[in-house]
Amino acid sequence: MQAEAQELLIADRYEDQTQIQSPQPIWPQGSAPTGIHNVELSWDRFCRHDGGYMRVVFRDLADDPDAKVRHPHHGFIKNGKQYGGWAHPYTWWFKQFLGRCEVLSTNNEKGRINMRASAVLNGETLILDRDPEAKRHPLVTGPTTTPRVKTHNRLCYRRAREDWRLRDERTGNLVFCDGYVGDMFAEWSTEDPIGHIYHKGATVMERDLVSGKVIAHLYDPLLS
Repeated sequence: MQAEAQELLIADRYEDQTQIQSPQPIWPQGSAPTGIHNVELSWDRFCRHDGGYMRVVFRDLADDPDAKVRHPHHGFIKNGKQYGGWAHPYTWWFKQFLGRCEVLSTNNEKGRINMRASAVLNGETLILDRDPEAKRHPLVTGPTTTPRVKTHNRLCYRRAREDWRLRDERTGNLVFCDGYVGDMFAEWSTEDPIGHIYHKGATVMERDLVSGKVIAHLYDPLLS
């Protein structure tokens, strides 16, 4: 048990090292699309030679959802090898994150969180607002669930295992899961140089008895 806990701690630290935010200003960007959209959120590791940025992608606005185009500022060359340099044409990057949204699912292979919300880019800050027509995420209960109290939860992708983590920043309690769903009440400040997202609400961990997978259900305290 101690060996497993140590392995989890090492993996946790390793992922932090790969998500250092670049101190350079983000290149000029236009306004984010208006209205409610299905938005893909992820960490972009290949923005700059000295770090990355968080990004949102509006894949439904392109004829090809997997389209990539040359970006004039994105990417770098290291040891003669090109990193980055391409991006989906409907991508916006940011250094600070706050707001409320629905979390629809996660893409574990690629480390993406699929959300639904409106998005406004204010300088280097992304502000989300949930669809006013959206229904509140149902409360899951039962013998296969474990509730976690309302707290400051750090959410992050664990690339080495293609899963996700949820850490109580007040107690340090750390759990891993196979995805997130629900209503996120989020923030991420530029004072935190690592690519973290924080959910400021309660969660319930639910384990599927057949697959063994654990899903973290997020709850917005403003909806309770």
